Amino acid sequence: MRSLSQEISDLGLFVKCASLIQHGWSREDLRAGMNCGAIIRVRKGWYSLPTAPREAVEAFRIGGRLTGLSALRTYGIWTPTTRKLHVVVPADARGLRLPTDMRAPFVIAGAPRWRVSWTDDASNRTPPYVWRVSVIDALVHILNTHDRTTSIVCLDAALHNRDEDGAGILHTDLDHIFQLAPVRAQDWRADVDGRAGSGGETEFRLAAWAAGIPFVPQPAVVGVGHLDGQVGPSTFVEIDGAEWHDNWPAFKADCERDAKVAARSGRVLRFSYDLFRDKWELCERALRCALTDDYRRPPSRAFPEFPWRMSKPRR
Repeated sequence: MRSLSQEISDLGLFVKCASLIQHGWSREDLRAGMNCGAIIRVRKGWYSLPTAPREAVEAFRIGGRLTGLSALRTYGIWTPTTRKLHVVVPADARGLRLPTDMRAPFVIAGAPRWRVSWTDDASNRTPPYVWRVSVIDALVHILNTHDRTTSIVCLDAALHNRDEDGAGILHTDLDHIFQLAPVRAQDWRADVDGRAGSGGETEFRLAAWAAGIPFVPQPAVVGVGHLDGQVGPSTFVEIDGAEWHDNWPAFKADCERDAKVAARSGRVLRFSYDLFRDKWELCERALRCALTDDYRRPPSRAFPEFPWRMSKPRR
């Protein structure tokens, strides 16, 4: 027998009372479901499940859908951290409510945790878009509201996630996305790549390019595998996030990979997220010194061809 919980899940996770009644459920069924904890009421006349993402419940109680960084995360796409919940509501939205109190009106000045935009004009709110916008709409929102680095990081992450068989975008989607982007963001498309394995790698690549240091993402070295980046004929970088490199097996694997590169007359420079974000000048000096030394030696045939050289930093 089909359960009420399964019905709500199939209908998009957030469902009107009237829709559930149309599908054969009575008000008594809804009351019983709430009493036993199988379902919850998120707004007047709207029901969901206790397993629904907390961010989605908050957005829906406000009266909108997740967008931007908040929506991308629900698709499993890497995003920069943010303390705010990004919510989009229709331009003519009325009756917005605080997510912590369905009876209290939503007031921007008193709601610092939520960033609300009155720009939702989508007509398609069928699953999976009942409580979140599409990946493409989330990226368009980011291009319209965030800085260059954040936007490129998210576009790279969406491309990479799709390559890994997850939710995301194809390179052919970029035409449509940038058609909807503001004028100030049009030049950013040239810097979108999609090969980076994490947002930190994209951040580092953009910082290196701005410093006049060439950076090729994810070079493949025979016998070693893919490294985060190549900046010179025999010089590579690894950008280490604590979540992937703070355990003993990962540390041992990193040491072995570095040794294999060194055995081929190469060098791996490792930078943590905190280091390159907080002390970029130090990282740039380290890169320039390593590359100056690299250029003095004949390139190793063990590494991918790398014809690029340092130049002056971009102004």
